[in-house]
Amino acid sequence: MKNKLGKVLRVMLLTLTIALMYSMNVSAASGQASIGSKNYATVQKALTAVQNGQTIKLNKDVTLKDTLLFKKNVTYTFDMNKHKITSKIIDEDKCDLEIKAGKVTFTNGTLNASVFTRKGAALTVNGGNYKQILNWGKTVINKGSIVNSKYSAICNYSGTLLVKKATVKANYNCVYADAGTVTINGGDFRSYSDATSYPVIYSENATVNLKGGRYVHLYWNTAGIVYNKNGKVTISGGNYGGTCASIQNYGTMTIKGGTFSSENSPILHCGAKSTTTVTGGELTSGSTICGIEIDKGRKKFSMTGGTLKTYTVMALVICHGDKKNVTLDKKKANLIGERWADISVQ
Repeated sequence: MKNKLGKVLRVMLLTLTIALMYSMNVSAASGQASIGSKNYATVQKALTAVQNGQTIKLNKDVTLKDTLLFKKNVTYTFDMNKHKITSKIIDEDKCDLEIKAGKVTFTNGTLNASVFTRKGAALTVNGGNYKQILNWGKTVINKGSIVNSKYSAICNYSGTLLVKKATVKANYNCVYADAGTVTINGGDFRSYSDATSYPVIYSENATVNLKGGRYVHLYWNTAGIVYNKNGKVTISGGNYGGTCASIQNYGTMTIKGGTFSSENSPILHCGAKSTTTVTGGELTSGSTICGIEIDKGRKKFSMTGGTLKTYTVMALVICHGDKKNVTLDKKKANLIGERWADISVQ
């Protein structure tokens, strides 16, 4: 009798222990986020409590109905822990995630929302999937995927943006550089579909340094794979190609290196008031008209190096109006292809 009672008590005790452990585990994971062993009911409460050097870890998928504010002026990691954050914010004037201060590193999850980094704040992206990244402060993308089927994927309005490696697709621009400084060292950048008519890289008034990466534009018309409206763009490396993947310059541009190929359009278009210097790179045009097109009123065009390859064209370079301020050094530049003329004025 005693043995039976002892066995029953042991079974009851074991059952109670398991139940308590399960209850504790459920309780520990019931909040949206945690810092170390401490659990927080919402991500916002964890962001308010975080201290220097700590890591916030998501415990579950999160749906936002209001802006998630990163305003603690400390350095910390925001680990999405393979979870997903989705914005359901209706008010278009509100941000999804807003980094107002501090230095935060994002990693390891999916962000179906836009993240804003304000002046004085810093964001580092160390992996994960993102919908849109917008910068006014300092943003470094070490690796990650940024895909936007409606708008631009990465936007820089001021401050500095550095992309070391990323996979980027966008219906508008993969990178929209309004101002500030943008540097791209590598990655894969391409239009979201063959219906995307926007340039892959666009500079409004920014300094843009393209040092590497793969850039692909699929649209059938001449939208330009890199479009410089009024900024300063330097291309020293990378691979640029597509159906009509011309480089369009209306500001200041220097091409030092890289491989460029456009199937159906001139590879380089220089607009009025533009300054264009080509000292390197391999430029290939599939156009039957010309390899390079230069508008009237240009400030300067100079090609003293690199390779310009065409097939059968009217001229390697067509100048509209006149050929003032145009230099094509046939001794220093490698010019390949059948043509009626090296430079033609139309």
